[in-house]
Amino acid sequence: MQAFLYIELTTHITYRKPLPEQVKQQLPEVAVLDIDAESDELIQHYALRLLRESDQAVVCIKADATAPGLGKAMALLEELFEEKAGRLVLLLGEHSRLQRMFQARPHVQLRQVGEEEVLEEVKRFLGEF
Repeated sequence: MQAFLYIELTTHITYRKPLPEQVKQQLPEVAVLDIDAESDELIQHYALRLLRESDQAVVCIKADATAPGLGKAMALLEELFEEKAGRLVLLLGEHSRLQRMFQARPHVQLRQVGEEEVLEEVKRFLGEF
């Protein structure tokens, strides 16, 4: 199974998220889930399960320096820190704490990208052209 998980860690959380919608449209066989730092435990559980059960997963984290903290997303981050092949983390924006956390784990594939690059990175990583 291939998965795309979108995590929004910003101060201005929006209901409509264009990136997950674009992935759903262009890659309908990919399981897509979007969450934010304050998503309830059930959604967090589904996100963890999606990460654990997928053979390949792209996790796109939208963050900004003004975000107060990582909230309930820490459990997901801990799962990402585990050494497992087939995962790519895309970071949208600047978040120094997150960047330091990922830099301390060189086994994690991390790319800092702009919004316009996300879809192409997802397609490339998941083998779609």
